[in-house]
Amino acid sequence: MELTRITSLDQLEQYRDDWSLILEGNQNTNPFIEFVWVYEWLKHVGDEYDMEIMLVNQDDRPIGFIPFIHTRRWFCHTYTFVAFGQANYMDFVVYNHLLDDVIEFVFDEMMKVRRNVVFYLHGLLESGKTPSSLEDYLQKRKFVFSSHRVVTPYIKFKDVTIVEYMNKRKRLHGLDRREKRLRKNGDVKLSRIGPEEMDAVFQLRDKLWKKKRDTSGFSKDKEKAFYLSLAGVRNGTMQTEIDALYINDKMIAFQYGFRCRGRLLVYVLAYDLDFEVFGPGRILEKEKILQSKTDNIDIFDFSIGYEPYKFEWNTDEDYTRKMIFSSNTIKANGIRRFITLRESLIERMKRNYRFVLFIRNTIGKLLFIFRNLLRHTESKAIKEEIMAFMTRVKEYVFERKRYIVYKLDEKEILNLSGSKSFIELSINDAINSFDIANNHMKEICRKIYGGYKGVYPAGILSFENIFWINEKMLRIDHIAYHEDLRGKCVYIENWNNITLRDICTFVQQHCKAKTIYVTIKGNSKKDTAALKELGFTFSKQIVKRTYFGVSKYRVTE
Repeated sequence: MELTRITSLDQLEQYRDDWSLILEGNQNTNPFIEFVWVYEWLKHVGDEYDMEIMLVNQDDRPIGFIPFIHTRRWFCHTYTFVAFGQANYMDFVVYNHLLDDVIEFVFDEMMKVRRNVVFYLHGLLESGKTPSSLEDYLQKRKFVFSSHRVVTPYIKFKDVTIVEYMNKRKRLHGLDRREKRLRKNGDVKLSRIGPEEMDAVFQLRDKLWKKKRDTSGFSKDKEKAFYLSLAGVRNGTMQTEIDALYINDKMIAFQYGFRCRGRLLVYVLAYDLDFEVFGPGRILEKEKILQSKTDNIDIFDFSIGYEPYKFEWNTDEDYTRKMIFSSNTIKANGIRRFITLRESLIERMKRNYRFVLFIRNTIGKLLFIFRNLLRHTESKAIKEEIMAFMTRVKEYVFERKRYIVYKLDEKEILNLSGSKSFIELSINDAINSFDIANNHMKEICRKIYGGYKGVYPAGILSFENIFWINEKMLRIDHIAYHEDLRGKCVYIENWNNITLRDICTFVQQHCKAKTIYVTIKGNSKKDTAALKELGFTFSKQIVKRTYFGVSKYRVTE
């Protein structure tokens, strides 16, 4: 065997066919070690690293490639696989039957050349041959090493009866109910998209992670160019598949993934926070699983991580390892111990998903505030976060809120002619209204999902002019109070004194209401007088008191 270092893209390009031939012979299903993936990463992101891809020749024929990048610090050489932080899996590109021999040859040769050397190898799937082969070599050479693992959930379709599989999960988190309500409000479809839609993909991802701690780098400039280039890879053994969920031609979720010889890997999944109440990410995932079963995919891979949704969908588990070892010198052993300690801490923290959420969400929000404290463009968002935090603290320590419910019976409802014309609000109306779409869409979706119908005066669509009708429930969200309505009863929210008479007439005519309920906060004399003038009478008073997180309700009729 002979060992050659490939240190430039021009050199690497010469071996494209040899690289691909090895993976074809192994029937590789790991998209991250396919030539096009590695090449595009080195081209767009890897220019800041010292590339050293080890080429192993036997009888002047390439039999293996080890895709390393090399760094030198603390008077020691460190080798890691390429794309650390972007490639969830990585491996040696070596014919399977020669793997043991190549591992022994390569590491022996490298340690002869460099005395102080540390190897930090990520992304080794335990279902593959490499971890055990590497362990055998290290034990044979009596090298100290550490191994760190993360769970890798997946669906094995050959063990799945799709109807039974979906029946067990369709009601999880109200998935069927959420999807039904979303489809009721617009044309929902799943579509395959390409590079031309990547701007919308990046915008959606940025919106979701704007106030979170993002370590993926998916939206950084260099990474954007890389993922955009991969988006055009739609033929060959490794293909990029990007699917988006739309409602009325508005993208509300996307999944960016890779297909490789029967394995479909979910790489990035994001959804529009405004539509979160409908669960667009879960709907998309369900549709993609059904599509993959039809497309004869063998493995639907959720990739690494302990996110709960992965364990709600998976049927099997693999594990992905990081293996750390070094030459037997004082310097190399010291650095290896430091890296091992750091990885052990990271491994423990990632197992605690509540801690992960704290770092991602709470710390991420604080970092967002500090980063943008002096930026005028984000001053509104920062102010909202600070006020929301102060309100939560205040309401946790002590809170007293009082609401009064008034009702208007059928016999007292005035049937007025010539009242204003009203139009029922649709999701499409909200999407096409610039102010609502940019500032109030989340509230609109929450109301519609909660069973409300929005109605606004004809020709005057603004968030402030929308009043809400609920024929099933009297719900006061500010104090988390609700009760079911029976018979032909209607609850009206966001009314005002000027239009209340017309609203009541509209509700009577279109909902055939026998009783209309409204609420006022506290004891507003102006609102009380307006209600009494129309014939409303007192129904009940609801008081909510909270002391240090413990809430009690008192209802007086």
